[in-house]
Amino acid sequence: MLEILIVSYFILVGLSWTMTMNFFLLIFIMSLLLIFDSGMYLLKMVMVLLSMWLVMMMFFSVDFVEESFLLKLMFMLIFYFLNMVFYSSSMFMFYIGFEISVIPILLVIFGWGYQPDRLEAGFYMILYTVFFSLPLLVGIYIYEYQLMKKIILIFMLAFLVKFPLFGIHLWLPRAHVEAPLYGSMILAGVMLKLGGYGLIKISFLDGDLIFFYSEWLVIYSIIGGVALSLICFLQSDMKVLIAYSSIIHMSLTLSGILTFFDVGLLGGIYMMVGHGVCSSGLFCILGFLYVRSHSRSIYVNHGILQIMPICSFWWFLFCVANLSFPPSLNLAGEIFLLTSVMSWNWSSLTIFIIVGLMFLSSLYSIYLFSFSQYGAMKKMFTLNFFSLSESLVMFLHWVPLNILILDLSLFF
Repeated sequence: MLEILIVSYFILVGLSWTMTMNFFLLIFIMSLLLIFDSGMYLLKMVMVLLSMWLVMMMFFSVDFVEESFLLKLMFMLIFYFLNMVFYSSSMFMFYIGFEISVIPILLVIFGWGYQPDRLEAGFYMILYTVFFSLPLLVGIYIYEYQLMKKIILIFMLAFLVKFPLFGIHLWLPRAHVEAPLYGSMILAGVMLKLGGYGLIKISFLDGDLIFFYSEWLVIYSIIGGVALSLICFLQSDMKVLIAYSSIIHMSLTLSGILTFFDVGLLGGIYMMVGHGVCSSGLFCILGFLYVRSHSRSIYVNHGILQIMPICSFWWFLFCVANLSFPPSLNLAGEIFLLTSVMSWNWSSLTIFIIVGLMFLSSLYSIYLFSFSQYGAMKKMFTLNFFSLSESLVMFLHWVPLNILILDLSLFF
């Protein structure tokens, strides 16, 4: 399949924008028909379909005046490098795709970012990802000599940075703030999931060893999620708040995967897919709002409900999905992850921290919605309503997020 995609790329990359979107739709339908197995292959297909769907949403979200050959080339490169990661059976090819997928994102931030600070944000992203990924390359080469026990934690750093783990997450908020709408969509929707996919992949190689060292990582990740939940209440930039919420959801996902229970693995997959679509939708609606108000401040964008109720309607749907309200797929993911973590350590301290994390993660979503939609509008003028194409993009984000929960057996 990868050969067909590469050949199709050279045929279609020079054609029209609409033709490229139709190509992605056809490949998406073809990939759905190729799902015939379970296990690692099914996980690959789930990640491929998620990346394909979000790349299509990126095409839909681009304004007509921004459509260009270079931007389309960046989207295509992102898509094919991600396919290289998910389809590769060799660890070395996995590493190549894992690292090279950052380059198109970096070019999108440099070329289509909002502010001059995008150069600094791009260097942050490159330094964090490359510096912490070099031990992964060393570990791949010396794996055959059974020296993994000495470097297992350093070996995992490449994946923990992509989650990202609390403490090595500083590149993500900066990248999100400077990235354009479609850059943030692919960053939150797929790039963060590369860490989870990579961790699951190497757990098939040395799961027992990772489990031996995972206890402190589980506890540290949950505590980091609580700390970041408190930080969310101090943010005035809505894009930074949504970026921090992504890290919080991934901290719970990391904890569930590292328990090495089946229910934790399934919960991690549900959360990665659900959060990928939900966070992409939040960044998408924020990007559409930014085009109209020219500000991401939660104080400037007061009172949207009074002048643009359709925007408030989409904010409501995605904020309640972000706090795992039914019937979103995030609900199934959180239930499975909570069951996994509590089964792993049924102590009063663990239960207290987990409950605190769930409570705070619900509060900042309510805080985001209420403070941005209600109140007196600071700018006294009327904004344009959402166009039909923008509402279609939001609808295509919302449908898979709330339909997939009807049949969870699709993931295993």
